[in-house]
Amino acid sequence: MPDVRELATSKHFLRSSTENNYEIPAEIDSFAFARALLANLASTDEELRDELSYMFLASGIIDRHKLTVQQIGEFLSLVLDKDHLFYHIGEAGTDSVFMRSFSSLIVAGIIYTDNRNPALPQRDIHIAKDALLRYAHAEKDWRGYVEGKGWAHAMAHLADALDECAQHQSMSAEDRQEILKSLSNLIKLPEPLYHEEDMRLAAVAYHIIACKQVNDEFLTIWIANCYVERDSDVSVWMSASNAKNFLRSLYFLLFWDSMALSIADQISDILKKQDEIYLASRS
Repeated sequence: MPDVRELATSKHFLRSSTENNYEIPAEIDSFAFARALLANLASTDEELRDELSYMFLASGIIDRHKLTVQQIGEFLSLVLDKDHLFYHIGEAGTDSVFMRSFSSLIVAGIIYTDNRNPALPQRDIHIAKDALLRYAHAEKDWRGYVEGKGWAHAMAHLADALDECAQHQSMSAEDRQEILKSLSNLIKLPEPLYHEEDMRLAAVAYHIIACKQVNDEFLTIWIANCYVERDSDVSVWMSASNAKNFLRSLYFLLFWDSMALSIADQISDILKKQDEIYLASRS
């Protein structure tokens, strides 16, 4: 019988299998193979981590329902643990970010698939949501592209996972409010976000607003709380810029679809207020 770990780390095998519609030998247990692939998410080899292992897990195993309901529940619990989503949490500038970041993408894939064909207990989805919110608060490494190692992109991957959580049918208005509150904290980080994270985060809010999943009173207060007044302090300036980019992205998502115009107008007023220093007429 082929060694599962050996196959999971063989780029030649993974490339061949991917080209062959994600086929694996019949004698290989899909659950064991999925766990072996999961370890590759820590790799600094971009092809092995991203193009092969993550894609195989998401498209070849999770999306194709290669695991039983019990196995996918166990796999979700595994991905959420201290060795995966919370692997070396609190570190910044180290390679541990790859495991954390790509674990959140796996969570996104599991929740997306379950929402189309509900099978997991609602409790599992809520546990995942709570874990993602804790992770959002605890993560310290928000780098985008890491030279020579590929995308870390923890913020974008987290946004994708929160988006899938928010749109899962088991989520309540209160759950979605929690997610929006987490977004309002993420957009105020003092580190610059310049790899399209603002649009990925805005998409989470846009889908909640578009589907009318929280009430307008909450949204009005929430939008107001997304505003950060500029200050001479550099970290505050960065926070204000991140928040501004998020609000601008959300504004255009709403504007393009002619949706929630009162919210869009509120965002427009905030953006104008933030940029009035540039709009002031010259004397």
